[in-house]
Amino acid sequence: MKNLKILVTLIMVIGVLFMSNAQEISIGGGLGFNDAVDGPGAVAKAEFGITENIAISPSLSYFAGSKIYGYKRNIFSVDANGHYKIPIMQDELNVYPLAGFNYSSYRYGDYDYLNEYEVKDNSIGFNIGGGGRWYFSDQFSVFAELKYVISDYSQVVFVGGVLYQL
Repeated sequence: MKNLKILVTLIMVIGVLFMSNAQEISIGGGLGFNDAVDGPGAVAKAEFGITENIAISPSLSYFAGSKIYGYKRNIFSVDANGHYKIPIMQDELNVYPLAGFNYSSYRYGDYDYLNEYEVKDNSIGFNIGGGGRWYFSDQFSVFAELKYVISDYSQVVFVGGVLYQL
């Protein structure tokens, strides 16, 4: 829990620093799927444009999955990613590779030869993936991202949603 507090504080400080210099600030959220829990989830996301092509994107997500060995699987994640935007259709569509950091707190069921038990743990890892963002008005856009989280609890995550430009 101490690691989570440190990570959230660090992301907030970085966000405040980037907000003061950001060219573009967008906030929003969406829905996604996490293969580690085999279930859907929700994501809250922000994006701070540092330059015309570079952005920092912190996000929070929660995925709830099916039960295994009688225990519900779920993951709460805090991410901080960097995007390098590549314009495809004038100013309407950007695609981007992403890389960044991940903190995941997860819970699931497991068993040994004698009994079933609940596992609660957390891990720190790295994100690698890509995404796209389509601007359908001056203030609204939709995004989709696919990333792989490299950690003790590796996972593939797909999210999509809407962002509002401030």
